[in-house]
Amino acid sequence: MLRDLRRQATAMVGPEAPPTSDGEPVFDEPWQGRAMALAIETVASLGVSWDEFRSRLIAAIADDPHRSYYASWLVALDDLATSFGLVESDVVDTHRLAAAGYRTGEETSDDLEVFPIATDSETLFEVLSTVFGPAWWRAIRFGTLVQGAVFEIRADSPPRLTMSDGYLTIDLGGPHLHLCIGEHRGPPSQPTDPGLARRRRCAHAELQRQWRADAPRSWMLRLYNGDGDQMLTVLLPNPFLDDEDRVVAEPNWERLSLWDDLRRRFLQLPPDPVDRIGHGLAHP
Repeated sequence: MLRDLRRQATAMVGPEAPPTSDGEPVFDEPWQGRAMALAIETVASLGVSWDEFRSRLIAAIADDPHRSYYASWLVALDDLATSFGLVESDVVDTHRLAAAGYRTGEETSDDLEVFPIATDSETLFEVLSTVFGPAWWRAIRFGTLVQGAVFEIRADSPPRLTMSDGYLTIDLGGPHLHLCIGEHRGPPSQPTDPGLARRRRCAHAELQRQWRADAPRSWMLRLYNGDGDQMLTVLLPNPFLDDEDRVVAEPNWERLSLWDDLRRRFLQLPPDPVDRIGHGLAHP
């Protein structure tokens, strides 16, 4: 039965079809193969047809076309498991929250919880288009954040985003940023060395929340190049500040809407109640 289900999984056509080579599924990362195997084993253990999973996969892809393909497999698998009573949805959410991130610098003021996100050019363009988009550009601050220096730049007009040769340009109406987030080749007359191109390109991206006094106090997006150097830090809207960076008397939790949206779309995570346990800014 497992062999027949695997054949049905790899033979799917349409938007739900997996990437294949010579009839065999292709996986960019090990977890993707495990996701396929787990879906097949779950369908087999339930004794249902492959269409029970396939229909859920089609719905997951349609619900969020920007979600990576195998991430939609996980969404469909969650729905299958909860629909047939294999696990409660709140248990799935709890395990997903625990597995998504990790903590660094536990005993310092840089107590960060890190949530890695995909670094393909399509995902990064979508993330940055959202962050610098019309709904949020007034509320974010951006620059670099290192020991001894914090740059908090704000846009004075709506940013415009364009791509060329792997570089994303964020035009602020004069000042602008160039970020290598895709395949960079250089001009035909002087092509860029592939090793140098890998160093320039974003190799790691993550959402972060900084903990102080036992609660999250700031929320960030950060990009790093192939050398591990910081390319950009975006300070996301903070519920303890207004758009002019003035401390507010009561937290405005609606300002976490961008954080919640990024988590939902790029980590497949629901809003986390722990983001709303703080009572104000805390300083080291």
